[in-house]
Amino acid sequence: MINTPKFPVSHEDRHLLCQEEVDGPLQGILEQATMHGWGTLETITAMEEVLRNLRLAYMHVDDDPKDSNEGHAFIHGRGGKENP
Repeated sequence: MINTPKFPVSHEDRHLLCQEEVDGPLQGILEQATMHGWGTLETITAMEEVLRNLRLAYMHVDDDPKDSNEGHAFIHGRGGKENP
């Protein structure tokens, strides 16, 4: 579970709190993948690629990625300039 931010957007340590909040769920994904036979580094590499694609898909969104469904379609090859 990811908690609500404790700091305003302007706070200099907000990014650190966000890292702490997403660490647990990412560790959980890694643990599940390795329990099902995927290699640790293989899984981390896959996660990095997915995150890179998410960053590309959501670069055009100003404040809140959940406000746009276009990014989700882009990730799954159903939209965007690179995957028409």
